[in-house]
Amino acid sequence: MKTYMCPVCGYDGLEEEAYDNNFNPSYEICSCCRFEYGYSEDHNVDLGYIVIPNEMREAAFQLYRKQWIEEGAEVGHPEYYPKEFQEKGKVKQEMLIKQLKRLDLPLDNFTFLDYDS
Repeated sequence: MKTYMCPVCGYDGLEEEAYDNNFNPSYEICSCCRFEYGYSEDHNVDLGYIVIPNEMREAAFQLYRKQWIEEGAEVGHPEYYPKEFQEKGKVKQEMLIKQLKRLDLPLDNFTFLDYDS
């Protein structure tokens, strides 16, 4: 079965593309970061409830991604996210880095959780 990549966390396990060619969202929820395409960009960023225009969607992804990582990169739906990628309810750091690299993000902008502390 073909899978698709989450534009927020880089997890390659979505059943549908997050958005089609006309920017219509799938409303699928990423089992890794729990971002819901078509809902979270307007409701789950620290800005409160505002409607994000399509051309600002990447900014919403960045805000959500930053919050999610700073809160410890908790696995959104552990029952659907591979167990070998998880540790103590969080995405294993090496897996998180691998996923973020898929998005071509500069990783020096992120502060990663130290799971041993």
